[in-house]
Amino acid sequence: MATRSVLELPDDPRFMDMAYEEQGAVSEEERNLSSLKPEDRETAVKFWQAVKSDFRFDEYLRGCLNCGVCTSGCPAAKFYDFGPREMIQYMMRDEADKIWEFVNKKVWACVQCYTCSMRCPFNNEIAGLIMVLREYSVQFALESAKEILAPYRRVLYTVMTMGNQVTPDMIQPEAFPDWGPQAVEESKNMDVYRKSIPVDLMQRTDIGWHPSLQTAVEMMTIMFESGVMDSIKKVDPDLYDMIEDIYQDRKSQLEEIKEKWEKHELNENELPDSWLDL
Repeated sequence: MATRSVLELPDDPRFMDMAYEEQGAVSEEERNLSSLKPEDRETAVKFWQAVKSDFRFDEYLRGCLNCGVCTSGCPAAKFYDFGPREMIQYMMRDEADKIWEFVNKKVWACVQCYTCSMRCPFNNEIAGLIMVLREYSVQFALESAKEILAPYRRVLYTVMTMGNQVTPDMIQPEAFPDWGPQAVEESKNMDVYRKSIPVDLMQRTDIGWHPSLQTAVEMMTIMFESGVMDSIKKVDPDLYDMIEDIYQDRKSQLEEIKEKWEKHELNENELPDSWLDL
C-alpha cells in the first residue's frame, strides 16, 4: 500500500507571507529590500529609520486590527489605488521596501481629511503618520516629492512672502477646466469684482490682504528659523534663493526705517502703509 506524503509547512510565518513573491526563511532585512532597485536600498533604509526614530511615530502607531474602517471611509481610496490600511500594515510589519514604494507612488493622494484617524478603533493617528511620511520625503528631497510640489511653487512663494496662500488672479480657466464658462467669467472680470467689494484689504487681485513690512519680515523670519525654508531648499533651490533675496531686502529696509525713526530722522509721511508700497 502506497504511503501518502504530507506537506508540512514550517512554523515560520514568513513562508506564508503573500506580500512577497519569494517565499522561504529569508532574513527580514533581506526580504524587506529584495523588491527595490540596488541604488534605492540604502536611501530606503535611511528613510524608514528616520521615520521610525521620529517621536510621533510611537505616539501615532498603536496597532492594527486590519478591519479596514480607515480605508472604507477614505475619499482618496474611492478614486485611486490608495488605502490607509495598506500603509499601516506595512508599518506594522516593518516593511521598508513597501513603505518606500508607498511614499514614492501613493502618499500624496491623501487629502488630509482625517476621517481615517477619527474612525480607527485602535486610535491610530493615521493621517498624522501620512504627514510624517510626507515631511521626510521632503527632507530627503525625493524626486517624487519634487514632482508633486512643483505645481505649487507659486503657492509656496505667496505663503512665504505675503502670508497669502492663494491670490485672486490665480483663478484662471486653464487652471480650473472643470469650472467651464464660470472660470472664464471670473478671470475676465476679476478686477471689477474685487473693486466692488467694500473692504479695503480686498481691492487688489494680486494679493489677498496687505501685511505690514514688519509683519512680513517677522513671518519670513519664523520660516527661516523654524527650518521650513531648509526643507524648501532641498526640493526647490531656486525658489529658496528667490525668497531669501526678498527676505534680506525687506529686513534691511525695516532696519533702516527703525534706525531713522529712533534717530528722529524719519517723517511720519515716510512710513509705508504696506511693504507693497516700497
